[in-house]
Amino acid sequence: MIVRGRRFKGGYRFKHFEGEPKDTLVEAGVPEEVVIPLKQGFGYEVPSVVKKGDTVKAGQIIGIDENSVSTPVQATINGTVKELKKIKYIDGTTNSVVIKSDGTTDWQTVDHEGEWSRLSEEALERRLYMSGVTSLGRSGIPTRYRSSVIGPGEVEHIVVQGLSTDVHNTSFSVLLDGEGVDRFLEGLKILKRVMPKAAVHVTFDKSRMSLVKLINEKLTGQDGINIYPLELKYPQELDEVIVPTILNARYPYGYLPAHMGVIVLNVQAVLRVYDAVAGNKPMIERVIALRGPGFTENQYATVRVGSPLQSMKGWIKDERSLRFVVDNLLTGFSCTDSSLPIGRSFNSIIAIPEQVSGGFLSFAAPGFTKDSYSRTFVSSFVGFKKKVNTNIHGEERPCIFCGYCEDVCPVGITPHLIYHNVERNKIEEKLAIYRIFNCIDCNLCTYVCPSKIQIASYIKEGKKKLRDSGLDESTVIFPNFHLKGIQKSIDTDKGTAK
Repeated sequence: MIVRGRRFKGGYRFKHFEGEPKDTLVEAGVPEEVVIPLKQGFGYEVPSVVKKGDTVKAGQIIGIDENSVSTPVQATINGTVKELKKIKYIDGTTNSVVIKSDGTTDWQTVDHEGEWSRLSEEALERRLYMSGVTSLGRSGIPTRYRSSVIGPGEVEHIVVQGLSTDVHNTSFSVLLDGEGVDRFLEGLKILKRVMPKAAVHVTFDKSRMSLVKLINEKLTGQDGINIYPLELKYPQELDEVIVPTILNARYPYGYLPAHMGVIVLNVQAVLRVYDAVAGNKPMIERVIALRGPGFTENQYATVRVGSPLQSMKGWIKDERSLRFVVDNLLTGFSCTDSSLPIGRSFNSIIAIPEQVSGGFLSFAAPGFTKDSYSRTFVSSFVGFKKKVNTNIHGEERPCIFCGYCEDVCPVGITPHLIYHNVERNKIEEKLAIYRIFNCIDCNLCTYVCPSKIQIASYIKEGKKKLRDSGLDESTVIFPNFHLKGIQKSIDTDKGTAK
């Protein structure tokens, strides 16, 4: 059933930016070497079960710990273990396995138990777990194998995220071409089988109504699956925004959607569920959107997990003058190191020019290619492609109380009021009253600030100082919510999950 009318207050529409990918899909091929982090996606880091010199096959498990909240890690190419080393990665540092390729392209299957529709629930969950797919999504995919903080029977809702609202908007059409829609719907059926109590909610860009109607027609007669055509407005793709928008429910800010019985996955995750269960395919590759002006061609590429960015040299203009950002230009992990390995939960890599110095009298320019929330640039009225780089294009100035940050805030707080208190080092209980812990770090307040104040950084600093003083999210969340899986989350954070 198509459900209309869902929306949220605040947010911002990014339009017409240079570097949006075209709906073309290419194969990146097998790299000479991969670096496989032993912590990818949701869950705790797993210990390696291989050593230097071992021969491995793509799909073979190289790291596993069935006693922790985690998911096994697989080799993604055929070859030899070159070394085990610690690397700096998105969540800090993690151990990794470096594999040198033997040049072959085949991979081994997850198991050989036959047609998925005839498998037991336990066998289905085992196949998902052993494939590596259960680490996808911010909360993981629940199974009886401790792949999430809650079990399959505790899931009340599955929200499938078919939106991209970031600066360089991406399309999921390339994933749903040809047989993609049928594979996607089979993936939904598998998830419904694993989590039978859950209602399924699928979101798509409302400008792609032909896709919405096609999926709705194919779903005829299937209860418990609704489709929501939504307007593209950042940060609607974040869990803390999409969940309350779709479910009309309050969100426990600072906690996972799983804590309220909700699992959020994107379209690619659902397709990987299908590949793992119906195709016995392990999680060895990822479709990555190449976004931003730093690529010679903005398109989609099928890449082996663990491939370093530098293995895609033919698509990168000049890595020495670029910054790479994972998934989201406003909130993603950023680096200038092209040896960063692709993770199995990556959706896109954004490459933008590094620019330290601003242009001469840039504030007086008409702004043909600049974005502006206040609509003061020419780009707001004509169709020129807008450009981005790492420069903030201006000096920080005093707050003018314009209220822009409050207008765009998707969770209804007053960012400039919190900023003024933190900037003056007034770290008091009233910051909690101002709902500082509701901040979801979307960084939109900083983006629209005409005074170039790093508002989001001040809010993050204020939250840290409050936590250091003994006041945290639990003070304002626990009395108002019945949360699930909290002890598992605490144990996982401490690295002691049992």
